[in-house]
Amino acid sequence: MILSTFAPSIWLLIATRGLAAVSQALMGPAAVALVIRHGGRGKESESIGRWGFYTAVAGFIAPLIVTQLISIFSWRSLFGLQVPLGLLVLYCLWTDDPPNEDNRFFQVDRLGSILTIAGLSCLILPIVKSNSWGFTSRRSLLLFVISIALLSLLVRKSFNSDTSPLQIHLFSNTNFSLACGMSLFAGIAFYAHWLAVLLFMVEIWEFSIVKSGLLLTLMPASMSFFSVWFGKIADFKGFRPVVIPGLVAYSSLFLLMWIFISEEPGMPITIPALIGSGIGMASVWPTLTSIGASGTDDISIGSATSVVHTIQRIGGALGIAIVLAVTSSLSDSGNFYAHRSAILIMPIAGALTLFLALFLKDS
Repeated sequence: MILSTFAPSIWLLIATRGLAAVSQALMGPAAVALVIRHGGRGKESESIGRWGFYTAVAGFIAPLIVTQLISIFSWRSLFGLQVPLGLLVLYCLWTDDPPNEDNRFFQVDRLGSILTIAGLSCLILPIVKSNSWGFTSRRSLLLFVISIALLSLLVRKSFNSDTSPLQIHLFSNTNFSLACGMSLFAGIAFYAHWLAVLLFMVEIWEFSIVKSGLLLTLMPASMSFFSVWFGKIADFKGFRPVVIPGLVAYSSLFLLMWIFISEEPGMPITIPALIGSGIGMASVWPTLTSIGASGTDDISIGSATSVVHTIQRIGGALGIAIVLAVTSSLSDSGNFYAHRSAILIMPIAGALTLFLALFLKDS
């Protein structure tokens, strides 16, 4: 974050953000595994719900602080703020207790990581550039073919590698496989709604970034209200009674928003959709992580949750790419039509997530 704060150029900023992403990839699964281990077996969903609560609270508070810092100082303050916070977390993690885990040597699958990054990049780039390249252009088709080849090689290699990013052996659990599929579509929906709604408010309703950001805090605010409660229900009644109603509310409210939204600001349909998105995230996001952790031994918790989180991020990248592709490719039909069409991504992706949730087995 120090490097991002003082980055002199956009390319160095991108590079430092890439390093930050690597560190977050290491910290995320480890943090979840720590929460589950200290929360106790049988309370995975409640533990993850509490983790989701604090994550949502941070998601609610952060825009309020960051928008003020950026308006008073500059965008560099966004990254500078994270430096003391990171040092505080490091201090909280410091301990003199000796480790009691089985410290086995683990080697990172470098080839598998390269195949994952390259394969996904070749898949996402043509989607983002669809307006200028076209989906059926030689360049796009070539990248799609390369993506399929690289990801197929990754899957094939994963069967013979214990350190593969995919961790194939975990997919023998039906709920885990369903959670991964749901993570892909939920990632598309949940990441897409941030960008699609923000762009609609700014481009069509001509709201300022600050005003739009403050309205979007309704999503993490409502998520923080429901996360722990949903986690407790999932522990006692299973995953389906939590996930299915949440996805129904999420998909239905965004569908209504798509149907009734107009070029004039309409809070009576926007606010329920934003609250519904928080309910959807509270019921699905933490639950998918707890599904990944359930049915695995203590040693595999980190691997299971990291696979689920990785697929969520893949879905998120696809969701953002699809929003950009829809808004740019339909721009000739009118700015309002293009941005309204992007909102339809959420109920579609939510419905696909709901379809997979119907096959979950109760914990």
